[in-house]
Amino acid sequence: MNSKPLVFVGFLTLCLMYFLLSAGTFNSLGMVIPSMVKEFGMTWAQAGFGFTLLGTACGIISLAPALTIRKLGVGRTLLAGIALLFLGFGLLYRSQGVETYYLATTLLGIGYCFCGTVPAVHVLSSTFQRRSTVLGLYFTIGNLGAVAGPLLWAGTQTAGMGWRSYWLIFTIAVVIVGGLCTLTAGRLRLERPPQDPLIGGLHAEWTVRRALGSVQFWIVVGAYTACLAINTTTHSFAYQHLMEHGIAATRASQLISLSALVCAIGSALAGFAGEKASPRALTMFSLGCLAVSAATLALANGPWTLVLWMVTFGGGLGFSYVATAMLLQSYFGQRASLELYSIMMAVSTSAAVGPALGGAIKDSTGSFSGIFIGLAAVSAVLLCAVALMRKPGEAMETHAPRLAEAAEV
Repeated sequence: MNSKPLVFVGFLTLCLMYFLLSAGTFNSLGMVIPSMVKEFGMTWAQAGFGFTLLGTACGIISLAPALTIRKLGVGRTLLAGIALLFLGFGLLYRSQGVETYYLATTLLGIGYCFCGTVPAVHVLSSTFQRRSTVLGLYFTIGNLGAVAGPLLWAGTQTAGMGWRSYWLIFTIAVVIVGGLCTLTAGRLRLERPPQDPLIGGLHAEWTVRRALGSVQFWIVVGAYTACLAINTTTHSFAYQHLMEHGIAATRASQLISLSALVCAIGSALAGFAGEKASPRALTMFSLGCLAVSAATLALANGPWTLVLWMVTFGGGLGFSYVATAMLLQSYFGQRASLELYSIMMAVSTSAAVGPALGGAIKDSTGSFSGIFIGLAAVSAVLLCAVALMRKPGEAMETHAPRLAEAAEV
């Protein structure tokens, strides 16, 4: 048994680590990129490709934490991630051109994977009974980093500090927060998942192989990927896109920070709502909000449109983190959830094409609107797929009496 103080401190340090990751990677890199583009003479396609490397590395290595957690434990997994994050932020601080920028974003993506949601969701789901509420609080506190990142960037600019100083702050912070996280969360003893319930006298246990053979798993993965694509692409280019539509730089920073605040509130609401409402309904709500947000950002033609974008983007994104994680566990159980969640993260790597495609569209058309309209359409299609989806266990329950009779024979 874990002591209550250790559980509380472990939970808090995991939240702080996600806070740091939210502040320093996807949510603020897009704001620093214009300064780096100017200094290095990069094209927007090159700048967007760095974001693509960040997302690709984060997704494609997502299976690795599942393996290291099973073999080496949570503490060593976190320690490896901290070392990678330190190198990534340090390289951004010392970056001299496109090559080091690419290497840094790749290392940050891998480090994010080892210290981010994959180990945290596994630890929290294995430690707490009310998983939806705890995950909601985790994503709420962590997503506040998305509020802090743009504000910190604006503060450093006001103080006359360069973009290198911004990355130096994160280089130091990751050592402090990461060390605390490893010493506390890494010591938690994780309980084995409970035996899955019996259906008609037979165990309805979902294995990884069996889940991968279901259509529902891939629909859930597709829904998460659509949410991630809108998230990464929006954070890559929203700052520049808003300024090109006549929004002042300070105002653009405020809007992005406010959307992150709405995201944090949305995660909290999703956590509490998840104790009562269906994860499927929450996922549909998330996809609908994000589709509207992408469409309104493409327009960005008035104050009320911007308010609608801010609310739907933040709310949809906040709900997506909790909803997809809970939907996966609701449909396929807790026993294989670590591996399935890691696979979902890996497959969602395809979302990283968004920033690269968005940068190419910008270079060829002079506008980011095209990529946002396309992402709105993709999200709408996934919303329809989730709406038509049935829980995979329903078919088993329908045939359970026959299976039980066959087992007796």
